[in-house]
Amino acid sequence: MEIPKYNATVHPDEWIKDVQTKCLIHKIRQERDVLQICKLNITINLTTEPTTIGELTEGLKAHPTFDIFKNSCKEKLEKMKYEGGEGGNTAEFLAEFRSLCNNAEITNPREVRSRLLRTYPSHEFFRNEFSNRTSDITSIDEIFRLYSEVIADSSKVIKYGPEFLIAIKHLETGRYLSSCEVNYETGSQRQVIFAGEKILNDNCWWYLTCEVPDPHKKEYQKNKVLYEDKVYLTHNKTKATISLSKFSMAPATGHLEYSEVHCFEFAYSVFHFVKTDQTNEDNTTPYLKARDRVYIRTTNYVLRSHDVNFMIENKKDDNGSSDVKPYIFQEVVGHKEKVGKDDEWLIEKK
Repeated sequence: MEIPKYNATVHPDEWIKDVQTKCLIHKIRQERDVLQICKLNITINLTTEPTTIGELTEGLKAHPTFDIFKNSCKEKLEKMKYEGGEGGNTAEFLAEFRSLCNNAEITNPREVRSRLLRTYPSHEFFRNEFSNRTSDITSIDEIFRLYSEVIADSSKVIKYGPEFLIAIKHLETGRYLSSCEVNYETGSQRQVIFAGEKILNDNCWWYLTCEVPDPHKKEYQKNKVLYEDKVYLTHNKTKATISLSKFSMAPATGHLEYSEVHCFEFAYSVFHFVKTDQTNEDNTTPYLKARDRVYIRTTNYVLRSHDVNFMIENKKDDNGSSDVKPYIFQEVVGHKEKVGKDDEWLIEKK
């Protein structure tokens, strides 16, 4: 049995647990035997002779070398920086940070919070969100959980503008909200909206812009999409924006209970996102994020797709070739009915 030496480079509690574990493995259970093994493997001089494991622990912690060890751990904490960015291993980072806090015997939640805040100083979103979410928290475990949550949010939050593209997947059919340079043959005769391929392509990408910037938003939130924001959805490829026409019938179902949804350059519908009941329970933040399940609403309508197709004649071949097939699209509509599974969409980032 190989017993590690105690040379004041490890926390006394951890060292004694390690020795006790090895003794148990080798069926050494009497405290006096474990104590004797410990004393034989200590490389520092204690001022008193311990007669119990408890006295040994107290003696090791009272020795000046323990303060040196704790100060060394605090120095390491001061130097720790979260440098993983969006792809960092947060679990490993926090495990190391927690271990150093334990070794340095830092048990004050305010100190833990303050030290964690300094690990990612250059990231404005993290700094503000972590400060806000932990301001009243007194549980160290909860502070660590919120650190992880904010780091995850910083990589998933959807932002405004054409440089931040998203795809919107219809969960029931697995098809992506799409548009292309083809117009409806009925109704508004404007650019079609449909649920397209199950694999991403150029027709699937959209970006968000804000109707009216919220004056109450904090500076670091201004380019982030909040659930309460009122937004426009613009098709990246054609630069046309989604609009609903309450005066045009849906192309496949053909009645006014379902409104036509189209893209148009000069007309816009204002949307906001609503979390579905199936959204992860941990998603308590106000930001729209990648992998969120949502309903997409206007003031009066909800965006829906279903396994119903409509056809538009392909007129691109001027020779009238019989080989030219019509376009077949899965319908997307606006409706005022109770929301259901056909109304659920999944947000994805490019």
